[in-house]
Amino acid sequence: MNIYLKKLELKEPVEIFNLLQETVEENWGLMDSMTHEKFPKYLKEKYDEDLGINLKKGRVPQTTYWLYANEIPCGMIVVRRGINEPLLKRGGHIGYYIKKNYRRKGYGEKMLSLCLDLLRKEGQNKVLITCNEDNIGSQRVIENNMGILENIVDGSRRYWINL
Repeated sequence: MNIYLKKLELKEPVEIFNLLQETVEENWGLMDSMTHEKFPKYLKEKYDEDLGINLKKGRVPQTTYWLYANEIPCGMIVVRRGINEPLLKRGGHIGYYIKKNYRRKGYGEKMLSLCLDLLRKEGQNKVLITCNEDNIGSQRVIENNMGILENIVDGSRRYWINL
């Protein structure tokens, strides 16, 4: 099986739109709605966000990657190379999402592993990842990638991973 990360581009296929639509339906917190008309604007905002251009208040530059398995987008992961005070409590350096029908099959663990490899190559040495206290699946993904629980703050489990 061919599994890889692909960096967000200004033009993406409809399968990426469908992935984003699923995050809306699940109330993942990425956005309130996604329409075909909003899709190009969303891609442009995320592309600019990676470059640190036109950041909204309280935001930091972050890079979006899609997880592909056999040429099908099945997840997304965002990487923040620097974090602010709110992200120290909830959010951290990395956030991710796996489509429902790909969960509990190892894709989340593989996606995080691939992302950590990217960060190692960039010279990062430590990242913070958080998840909700009741998100057992995410806890396993992080712990299986050597995440060490530091503490729990306001219902958010805070893990550090040494690279």
